[in-house]
Amino acid sequence: MTLPVGCMLRRIAVLVPLAFGALSQSAEASNFHQHRITGVYLTHDSQVLQSLARRTPGTYWIDGYQMAISNQTQICWHDTPLQFGPILDRDGQSIPKLKTTSPCESALPVSLMQSAWLQYLGVQKYIGDYRLTPEMKVVAFRVDVWRNEINGNQMQAAPKQTWRTLCASTFPHELRYPNEDPIDVVCDARINSYVENVFYSLLKPSAITPDAPIAKQEMPSFYVVKPFEVRHNYDFEAIVGSAAICGLQGTLCTYQNPHAHSMVYNIVYAPDGTVLIADTALAHLKNEAEFAALLSYSLAATDQQLVERLFRAQHFMGGRWSSSGHRNGYWIWQFIWNLNEQVLRIGIREMYLAGFDIRYAPSAWAVAQEKQIEDPVDEPHKHMPWYATYAFNDISQLYSNVDYSKLKKGEAEYAQFLDELRKADPEAFEKK
Repeated sequence: MTLPVGCMLRRIAVLVPLAFGALSQSAEASNFHQHRITGVYLTHDSQVLQSLARRTPGTYWIDGYQMAISNQTQICWHDTPLQFGPILDRDGQSIPKLKTTSPCESALPVSLMQSAWLQYLGVQKYIGDYRLTPEMKVVAFRVDVWRNEINGNQMQAAPKQTWRTLCASTFPHELRYPNEDPIDVVCDARINSYVENVFYSLLKPSAITPDAPIAKQEMPSFYVVKPFEVRHNYDFEAIVGSAAICGLQGTLCTYQNPHAHSMVYNIVYAPDGTVLIADTALAHLKNEAEFAALLSYSLAATDQQLVERLFRAQHFMGGRWSSSGHRNGYWIWQFIWNLNEQVLRIGIREMYLAGFDIRYAPSAWAVAQEKQIEDPVDEPHKHMPWYATYAFNDISQLYSNVDYSKLKKGEAEYAQFLDELRKADPEAFEKK
């Protein structure tokens, strides 16, 4: 799915290239276009934080990018948490806008953080005119480090229990959310244990780089569910490569995915971040690597609080007058675009570190939705969705020397899982 022309023009217009002397000359000579880049990333890598504290120049994995930190990079430490709000700015961010002149605290916190939010500002190159081929190596000229603390305004919703407690109950094995019909949960222990094990494999110490710091991520609450109909917009949210729908010349955009009265056949999120995995999505995957990609994207969405931020932004604009000019109606498209790109970058990185074949990551969303993808592990072609092209670009630049013979596809394991799923819910394999 491509971005509406108006949105694309607005995206190009608002992200003004920054002039960096020699960098500009190099970009002009090689048909590169420079663009300002800003973002926020929750890191659990203590080595990165220690290097930032020492102001050690180098290239670091930040937000799925290889980010260059130099002696000229301004590094600011804040002994307060980063405050996320409901209102989006034109960069598609729900945090205070970062400028080179923003207030900067230079003193380190009393105790060095084990995890922290990194708010960065820098420059990124693109090949051609349409920003579809970005360089995945970026140059940071400012990084702000904020405490990782919940700011107290999370949206919360039932359920709180795990699939084990729900499935062990004598009550109906259903999830209930306000204003929605009950959702049937697949309570087969072998199905749920398999999903749990793949999640754990993505969270354990790196299979590729065993000396890397252990991530402090937690497994999100998840349920394997049967397809269900959504009754209202903004009761659930999905991040699956879809774009916001915008009006004339990119104004007044909306993102209603899944929209009211539609059926959920893939992965969606509840307001408390619970991952609802429709078993129909699993029925069409071919191997464990594709499944690991979907779960890795879910981990990125929940760990980075993207789901929480999406709900907050949506409910700010999702009232009675949502199409009449709330500020988020102008910038929600940029926010959605950012979320999709971020879960792809981070998801591919975590999938690679867990030892899965990342060539199956670009097409995982499409395969789960039964879209026809030719040769999903080959180079991208014109019929691929935009997110597959973006993911292939990420892989070709940052993982060009990977020995794929050492990465796991998991075809036999997934075939066995599909046999179990067919026994548990034969209807999952029927055509939509």
